[in-house]
Amino acid sequence: MTVEVRKRPGRKSKGDRKFFGFRIAMDKADIVNDIAAAEGYKYVSDWVASVVEDRINHTDLSAINRQEELPIGRIA
Repeated sequence: MTVEVRKRPGRKSKGDRKFFGFRIAMDKADIVNDIAAAEGYKYVSDWVASVVEDRINHTDLSAINRQEELPIGRIA
């Protein structure tokens, strides 16, 4: 019987991601850590991502201009 060993240590990939970094006041950062832990998140960034995703899901995106830029540089 063979045992499969993961080739790379750490948590499993969640796919393509984009980094968003920001600073928050220390007292608020402590609260964020506490909330994330209380809600069962191992990583604060996962909790922040879930909060942002929830906000996106509850926002009327039709009110936001999300038109992509035309690829004129490639055509000209």
